[in-house]
Amino acid sequence: MSSTEPAARDATPGGDAAHTAERLAEAFRRIHRERMAGLPILHPDLEVAVVGGRRWQGHWLGVLVTPWCMNLVLVPAAGSALAQDAGGTTRLLDFPAGRFELTASDVDGVGAMATCSLFSPMHAFADQAAAEATGLEVMTELFEPSAPGAAPSPGAGSAAAEVQRDGGMSRRDLLRGTFRRR
Repeated sequence: MSSTEPAARDATPGGDAAHTAERLAEAFRRIHRERMAGLPILHPDLEVAVVGGRRWQGHWLGVLVTPWCMNLVLVPAAGSALAQDAGGTTRLLDFPAGRFELTASDVDGVGAMATCSLFSPMHAFADQAAAEATGLEVMTELFEPSAPGAAPSPGAGSAAAEVQRDGGMSRRDLLRGTFRRR
């Protein structure tokens, strides 16, 4: 789901998933304008977007696409233990595809959130449509059960860097931490 599509109620008090996605997108558009403008790391054909947003265990979860990175983002439910994590705190969260490490932060306009880096920089993506399609595929694969006997992934950030470098790994492998070459 893009940030403009309707969605079910989310974890944010008085909000819905579309509202959370729009707050996240607006916060990162502001970061793009105020802190990132002109940096060589930016992909000139990409813009900030939020895709695949949904409720998960009472929290909001989606993929943030920016000209400089793509992250899995969790906005915790108010009052949850995740909402209390100090910036820089890491937690391992279990998804059907495996275990992923998310890092807590606090972003103006969003509040508490936790992220797992998927891609950075974003130069491997041809255009916005390709980046958003990858984000949606990440959200789909995240909820596909791991293969029997597959080891839980300690986090996707380092694997994402490997995918970025050589393009030789499927996103399913990235999410499952299997790192098999095609």
